[in-house]
Amino acid sequence: MDFRALATVAVAALLFAHPSAAAAQDSSYVAGSFGYTSADDFETDVGVEASIKNGYAVTGALGRSFGAFRGEVEGSYRRSKVDQARGLGVTVEGNGDVSALSAMANIYFDPALELGPVRPYVGGGIGVSRFKARDVEAVGVPGIPPVSGTETGFAWQLMAGVGLPLSEEATLTAGYRYFATPDVNANVGSLGSVEVDGLGLHAAEIGLRFRF
Repeated sequence: MDFRALATVAVAALLFAHPSAAAAQDSSYVAGSFGYTSADDFETDVGVEASIKNGYAVTGALGRSFGAFRGEVEGSYRRSKVDQARGLGVTVEGNGDVSALSAMANIYFDPALELGPVRPYVGGGIGVSRFKARDVEAVGVPGIPPVSGTETGFAWQLMAGVGLPLSEEATLTAGYRYFATPDVNANVGSLGSVEVDGLGLHAAEIGLRFRF
């Protein structure tokens, strides 16, 4: 299933659910989510491209709401496997995986707007991410060893979705997130260093937020 279709289904399920009203107020909270990810293709500076299979993302956050705004710190992990590799007009099966371990600072806006039982949100964040490419290779292509590399640097993300109050303390969330990591200088053995584009990930996600 395409991740955009999955996001539509999740949001529609919230729109037709039966809410338990919870008034917005200043409070601290913890949150977590699980996402189904779709990655942009990435390229190298030597003309080789790779497509990425759908993967997963898990996030956890601690935050504080201030009226219509929320600020939080977030930790997350994302991982996907390589699907195909392309170069010199040839497409072959790919192997290996890419991942990102990240720490982010996010700001959300929850407008005073209700869509039936749910309340929309938008947000963005910046932080640092450790992007890792491990044993990425074009299967069956001689003379090119697997590519591995790790890079830590600036990362950013954008989020949008809806929240459904389940109780005075708990809110179920469903939404979309775009996350981007830095480029990586990967070691290719005797061939030297190759620059690999950073990871660009779209995600349909569902989660829970608990106020305390």
